[in-house]
Amino acid sequence: MKKLILILTAVMMMAFSGICMASDSGDLSKEQKTVDTFISAISTDKVTYEKFAVNMNDGLKAKLDAKTFEQLKNNVKNNFGDYKDSKLYIFERSLTGDKDVVMYVASFSKEEHVLMVFGFDKDAKMSEIGLNIMQQQNAEQAQNTEQQAQAAQQ
Repeated sequence: MKKLILILTAVMMMAFSGICMASDSGDLSKEQKTVDTFISAISTDKVTYEKFAVNMNDGLKAKLDAKTFEQLKNNVKNNFGDYKDSKLYIFERSLTGDKDVVMYVASFSKEEHVLMVFGFDKDAKMSEIGLNIMQQQNAEQAQNTEQQAQAAQQ
């Protein structure tokens, strides 16, 4: 009898903890698919602007039309080179739940580390795009920066 009560208690605890866990995996999965579509659009000719534009909100569509998108695609190719791969770096949700930020670190043939920042609205539509080169600081530069920050605090 004690074993039966113990088993029932364990099952109930597991069921209750599964209900209480928060999960953003559905939103993150949608947003990752949108990012994958963007990466395919800038790195290959397989994805057209029209196919990618379905995943953008109206504000981004106004800023990034087909002509501007082609310019972006050419700039990425010229400045960063050929796309190699990318990895999810950060998924961040605002406290109000109306905005998500997804960051990837990508590597290209000319630039080893490029931070790709994507903003999403509450409907999981892409609202912002940013591409930044990540530069490593050597130990001496990092120490100087740290000393300057400490001096500024005093």
